[in-house]
Amino acid sequence: MARDGKMVIDDDSDTSATTPMGVQLLSFLCGLVVAVLGFKSVHQDYRSIHKISHIDEFKQTYGKFIQVKVRRDSTGSEQEYYPDVLYEFFIDGKSIWGWRLSYEERPHPKEYWEERLKGYSPGAAVKVFYEPDYPKDAVLEKKVEGQFRTWMKMLLGLGFFFAGLTLLILPASSWIQQALTPKKT
Repeated sequence: MARDGKMVIDDDSDTSATTPMGVQLLSFLCGLVVAVLGFKSVHQDYRSIHKISHIDEFKQTYGKFIQVKVRRDSTGSEQEYYPDVLYEFFIDGKSIWGWRLSYEERPHPKEYWEERLKGYSPGAAVKVFYEPDYPKDAVLEKKVEGQFRTWMKMLLGLGFFFAGLTLLILPASSWIQQALTPKKT
């Protein structure tokens, strides 16, 4: 409003700068994605920790090797190798294929895995340890390594979950506040 050639701003008008709706919506959607992925990561790491800490409760059965090899980690250095095993076992008449040797997560030199796998061969019988509720999560050796890394991954996942919640809550609280604030007429 102009009075006597000067611009006067009404005290009743809303002049505060607000975040554009598109930015709020983008923040909300990004927060949703980050929170869901963080939650999924935490859930998966919690299950891994639970399995590792209860590995003595796994049931035992017998299976047969289909493949026994050592493979190089395609994303790692020339000295990082993993076991590449495939085996079949049956639970209640149902064929299940397993691929995990143990709950070890670190790569080792090729010679290490060749030594570990030299007693195994395709077609040979093998003891299989499986989780009764999830028989597809089977291992051949009850060797456990890397719990610290799994705990750290879970904490990182929690960080992503809470960051996503923050990105969700900030625009949502603004929308709720706007919906509850009476409009000035």
